[in-house]
Amino acid sequence: MPKNWTVKPCPYADLAATLLYQRGLTDKEDIQKFLDPKYEDLNNPFLFMDMQKAVGRILAAIKNGEGICIYGDYDADAVTANAVVQLALRHLGVEVKSYIPDRFTEGYGLNLEALQKIKDGGSKIVITVDCGTNSVDVAEFCAQNGMDLIITDHHEIIGPAPKAYALINPKNPADKYPYREITGVGVAFKLVQALFENCKLKIENFAWIEGWEKWLLDLVAIGTVADCHSLMGENRILVKYGLKVLAKTKWAGLRALIATAGLDFSQKLPDTYTLGFVIAPRLNAAGRLEHADTALHLLLEQDAVLAQQKAAVLEKINSRRQEQTARILSEAREQAELIADRKVIVVAGEGWNKGIVGLVAGKLAEEFHKPAIVLEKTETECTGSARTVGEFDVVEALKYAADFLTSFGGHKQAAGLTLKTENLEKFYQKVLDYAEVNLKEDDLQKQLLLDAELAFDDLSLKTCELLNQMEPFGVDNAKPKFLIRNLQVVSSRGVGKDGNHLQLKLKAGNTEVDGILFNCGDFAKTLQMGDTIDVAAELMEDSWNGKKKVKLRIIDLKKL
Repeated sequence: MPKNWTVKPCPYADLAATLLYQRGLTDKEDIQKFLDPKYEDLNNPFLFMDMQKAVGRILAAIKNGEGICIYGDYDADAVTANAVVQLALRHLGVEVKSYIPDRFTEGYGLNLEALQKIKDGGSKIVITVDCGTNSVDVAEFCAQNGMDLIITDHHEIIGPAPKAYALINPKNPADKYPYREITGVGVAFKLVQALFENCKLKIENFAWIEGWEKWLLDLVAIGTVADCHSLMGENRILVKYGLKVLAKTKWAGLRALIATAGLDFSQKLPDTYTLGFVIAPRLNAAGRLEHADTALHLLLEQDAVLAQQKAAVLEKINSRRQEQTARILSEAREQAELIADRKVIVVAGEGWNKGIVGLVAGKLAEEFHKPAIVLEKTETECTGSARTVGEFDVVEALKYAADFLTSFGGHKQAAGLTLKTENLEKFYQKVLDYAEVNLKEDDLQKQLLLDAELAFDDLSLKTCELLNQMEPFGVDNAKPKFLIRNLQVVSSRGVGKDGNHLQLKLKAGNTEVDGILFNCGDFAKTLQMGDTIDVAAELMEDSWNGKKKVKLRIIDLKKL
């Protein structure tokens, strides 16, 4: 556990003002939008410069009966985006085809062989979701072969922009869309918003239901949280409303997934933890080990019995994913420990599932608090994923080492890459050279940043109500962590399997408060009744027999 605690500075005495200030919120209007986000405050989808063109072409295809194919990648952001577009078009009475590449035989993004198959299948329009931004060759192929390519994506443009029929991407420097942090599923939803707005007038015999597209927001929320993007601005609105929709989702496949995962929203409403650590990993598991079609077909399934069967299959795949992750992480950690003095961790192993290496990279980055690149290695080629820490931009690092890469892409926090095995050491050195100049020491410090120091009087349901207003929590709006000093230990005991968690009863002034410290090993043995401790903790609202009280989720503690 990190012992370097830092409380963020703030000029305010009021806790609410402090927490808002730390999120860059000082203007009254901005604060109001943060605390009470409105669906109506979403940006107009037609602010994308190619949106009208894209919508017009899709509507013409619907009218003329032309074939449409959705081409999506294989992670949770892409699979939910694929489902959003398909479900919207089904609602308009349009059946479309779908293509997801195989991670193991085709790799990431668009490829010419797949587009040839799509052309042979008769599709005249290809709509990409969460990919396509850097597919210049595919855009040329489509233009030469009578197919209109509509790209919806959110990844950085690394080279020249593809000459597609329409490019809808907030990262496009030529575009003026006001919010850059929207995810792949978010961009797909903007396309649906625009399409529905136009089709009120353009599609004959369509029974219009105002606001029907809101039923898709649960899928939008899952993909947004899964892709670890900012939960400020437009994403905050999408996820806030998406969580409300998820609690009463109309999608049989999603209901089956929720039930199979052991979730019960009648007892506890979903939050971003539910999305990021329970639902999204199951959707991701299909593409990591087998084929993402398994997850997509589940989300599209409307028969309850078939949905339950498909959810059970996905659950088994996820269990295998957990087993493989543990094995590869153990092997990768052994390598990482040998180079732990370097600023960036790069490890490679034969037989490492390329669908798992991104997870392992994330775990190594967290454990060593350094950027980590994990690669599956064969005799000729290495393929893998990169994850970062702090403000270090992993895509910029890969750009610097691009001479030794076959391909790469992604965004600041995470990226994928491929290189020849013979270039591995040269590539690693180039990344280290870049890190030497651009990786700040602050990024490497494993410190615990705390939002404020709480007095005993602040350990109240009123504070919990304030925190509830700040949800959903995530990137750029992390759940607040607090310093609480001079708590007295009343009792402590190990709980859970193997007694690995520490249950504490603490005295805060004249009142008692319960606390839980997870995965702390034998730490309970070092505490005795009457000890005084400082804790770094999150506040939780605990309910028992209809009574609510404050509980602490302790992240770290110091014995005085």
